[in-house]
Amino acid sequence: MTDRPESRLSGKELFKSATKKVKMGKKLERVMKGDRSATSATSHDTSDVDGNKSPEPYSCTGDFEADYTELCNRAGLMEIPKVVPRPHRPGPPPPPDPKSATPMSQRESCKSARSTRMEKVEEPTSPVPSEQEEPPPTTYTTSDKFDYFKPKVQVELEKPEDKKSMTEVYIRGWKVDQKYIDIFKQCFPAADKLHTIDFWNVGLTDNTLAQFAAVASQCLNLRTVKLDGNPVPGEGFHQLIGEDSMIVSMSLRSCKITDKGAELIGKALSTAKTRNQSLCALNLNSNMITDAGACYIANGLRMNRTLLVLSIANNAIGDEAAKKFGEVLSRFALTHEEVVERRKVLSEKGAPDVRRSPISRRAESRDRPGSQSSRSQLDKSMAKSGRASSKAKKDKKEDDKKGKGKDDKWKKEPQRGASKETLGKASKGKGRQSGGKKGQGAGSITEAETPDILEIINPLLEEAERVDGELLIPGNRALINLNISRNRIGEAGLKSLLKGIQYQITLTTLGSRSGGTGLMRLSVQKNSFLPNHESYLKMQELMMTRDPLYKPPSKTPDEESTSQATGS
Repeated sequence: MTDRPESRLSGKELFKSATKKVKMGKKLERVMKGDRSATSATSHDTSDVDGNKSPEPYSCTGDFEADYTELCNRAGLMEIPKVVPRPHRPGPPPPPDPKSATPMSQRESCKSARSTRMEKVEEPTSPVPSEQEEPPPTTYTTSDKFDYFKPKVQVELEKPEDKKSMTEVYIRGWKVDQKYIDIFKQCFPAADKLHTIDFWNVGLTDNTLAQFAAVASQCLNLRTVKLDGNPVPGEGFHQLIGEDSMIVSMSLRSCKITDKGAELIGKALSTAKTRNQSLCALNLNSNMITDAGACYIANGLRMNRTLLVLSIANNAIGDEAAKKFGEVLSRFALTHEEVVERRKVLSEKGAPDVRRSPISRRAESRDRPGSQSSRSQLDKSMAKSGRASSKAKKDKKEDDKKGKGKDDKWKKEPQRGASKETLGKASKGKGRQSGGKKGQGAGSITEAETPDILEIINPLLEEAERVDGELLIPGNRALINLNISRNRIGEAGLKSLLKGIQYQITLTTLGSRSGGTGLMRLSVQKNSFLPNHESYLKMQELMMTRDPLYKPPSKTPDEESTSQATGS
């Protein structure tokens, strides 16, 4: 009887708790529905806001690896080539330092060695093969399996701890398409110390090459560009060596350059009005250049006095191009366009010094060409300046004899009517005015303090000679290394090259070094002539003494004894 009400109460309590749970569940469902609707509304709002906003442009920091990775992620690239340091041959191991081991430590090591030997003798054990680790290689570096063939961007850092000190970039054997060019457009100009870019076999096109040339012009310290193994249909490599280019060395090996590309490169080197003044080395090995293209390049050397090293080896060059190179190296006749430009340059140079009436100019132009008359006027002005300098020297000597001390020179003031330009010219002149010598005021620059700056002389201003109605000027003597080996040059072309070398040597022996020293190395081996040809042997004999890397063969003891005997 007593158990029934307890069971009834427990049933009521259970019912009440169940109803409470149901009510709480409905409330929770309402709350959850409200939260979901609120979150969906907020998500729609944020999506609308994100859709209206454009992503902020990325500004490069100069850290190439960080900038490159961020721009690749923004471009949506799935596989990003890694940026790794360029591998180098491991250096030799350092020699053991004999001073590191003291005599006491040596004795202790000897004692320990003896004790171990005694222990080994007393307790013979079975020989156990000792597994010694192989030393690392000294001539190459190893990499993981298949890692060598993965696309990478190899970089060279000036300081390994400084990520912003990248100086060189190397890409080998993977296609650099438009996406990567767009990335490099932002990365390369931000690298202040970048001076070398080497893209080997990266599949450049006409469009990507033009954009790469534009990027190269924005890199202020870029000096070396190598694009070997990149045949481009339009052959627009001349865009890299324009008149305002700062590239010093360029390599275009195995780019399938034909006469079309050689013509563009030759015109980029120089014309009658424009010339490249920065490129010093050009490598065109293993291309498809024939006589016509090589003649265009030779014409580019007529007014160019900056290029020092030229290589056109392993092409299809014959005697016609060799004759053209021999002519450019010795002396050549000016074309009509070059004669007109020469007269303009001479008139501009001689205008401030010489003022003549138009009647006298017309009268003199009837007798001889304007180029020679303007040249004579330049010679007269130079003679006048020489007389003025000699007169100034005589006045100085007289002042020294009269007893004027050095202290009086410091008290001299410049003339009131003298402008800043005339004072600057006077300080730069060498011996033409007394202001170029020591003892002037603090504002003047002495001759010893001014550095010797190599001034590139316009070839049109060199002395000309009229022969058979043509105006001849000395050829290119700035080029010091020419490689035309492995071509099709025969006996006629070889003789023309020999004449050009002989002419340069003659000018050098006469003391004419205004235009340069001339060729110092000439490679013509493996052409269409025999190695024992007379002209070739004579050329080798002449160039042997001019080669700066030539070492005469060492004398035998018998030759030394005979030379000493003749000397005594």
